[in-house]
Amino acid sequence: FGSSSWWLEGFGRWLPILCQRPMSRGLLASAGLVLFGGTQLFRHASGAPEPRPTLQSSCPCEDPRGTGQCYVPVCPPGYFKCCASCKEAPCYGTEKMYLSWRGLPECIECAPGDYCSGCDTFARCPDSTQPNRAGPRISAAKSVSLGDCESCPTGLEASFDRSACMVKYTDVCNVDVVSRCIRSCKADNPSRGKQLTACERMKCTMYCAKQWGEECLSAVREYCLFSTTLATNLQDGIEAEEGQGAISDCDVDCSFALPRVKRTTAVASLLALGLALVAKAV
Repeated sequence: FGSSSWWLEGFGRWLPILCQRPMSRGLLASAGLVLFGGTQLFRHASGAPEPRPTLQSSCPCEDPRGTGQCYVPVCPPGYFKCCASCKEAPCYGTEKMYLSWRGLPECIECAPGDYCSGCDTFARCPDSTQPNRAGPRISAAKSVSLGDCESCPTGLEASFDRSACMVKYTDVCNVDVVSRCIRSCKADNPSRGKQLTACERMKCTMYCAKQWGEECLSAVREYCLFSTTLATNLQDGIEAEEGQGAISDCDVDCSFALPRVKRTTAVASLLALGLALVAKAV
């Protein structure tokens, strides 16, 4: 299924038969679109993340559609099935897809801040209620259990995408508006769409923070410097904090946040709307 050759072979066998029968141009055009869509769908899918393990139970999961019946997952832990709980699949083409165990491009990598236990669904890490550590928890991409969710230490809070802890910023940034701005960023390579590298995401985060305001930018700048600066002159036995210098080779400008990631035309309108709503609330 990783190749589109079987689409071409099957369509090649049926095309002469279709052409011999009376058929409208619209129907022929539809058949062509099916061929094109099928080849494009598999062309942009990656192979199965890992082999399918031996089932330890005859009923490993409950049907995510709420039928109460047993369900056998098609994606491994750390991934979720595209729209597993609905009849239609709007997520096709919006995220990087991996081939499932049944050979279809329908598995998506579990996002930071979520965990995917292996039943084709994802769950958000619950907020922490610990004293002095209350707020959203973080988790790494492809997390598989609630135990992978971590609370941020005192003085820090989850980043916009809930992938790491950063200096407190929610008092000077509108999280909803800036987060939507970040989700609107596109990669430098058009073929990747909105699938940003860590460096591109940092550039986009800085850009969107600057659009909201200087105070927001100042708060996010510390996180940018932390992520791009390697720890040096550490004493023996002391390790650098997790995430420090993780993107030290990134050319993001943490001081001025020059926009280096392509923007969609909707971002400016989105930020303007957010500012208007805040002004109205005040």
